[in-house]
Amino acid sequence: MEKEFTQVKSLEHLKQLIDENDGGTLECFIELNGGGRSWKTITFADKNDKNGNAKFEILNEIDESRQVLTEKNLFNTKHTNIGDAINKGAFYFAWC
Repeated sequence: MEKEFTQVKSLEHLKQLIDENDGGTLECFIELNGGGRSWKTITFADKNDKNGNAKFEILNEIDESRQVLTEKNLFNTKHTNIGDAINKGAFYFAWC
């Protein structure tokens, strides 16, 4: 099965892709220097928390660790490199 990739351009674009997938799970990856990929599975943990922000559940495929991150933490490199990868144009959704 051939996969197609869509570059995730922003947080809003990521939310839109999840919504278009019926709020389901997205298989995504960070394109690493040297051509490697860091695969992530992303779902909404809470689409609208008490402050109106989304929370995301992240499964890091490399070590099967799980995180629940707020929108703000998604862009904090202390928690994940996803936001940094989005800003650098290195985060992709894989259409299967």
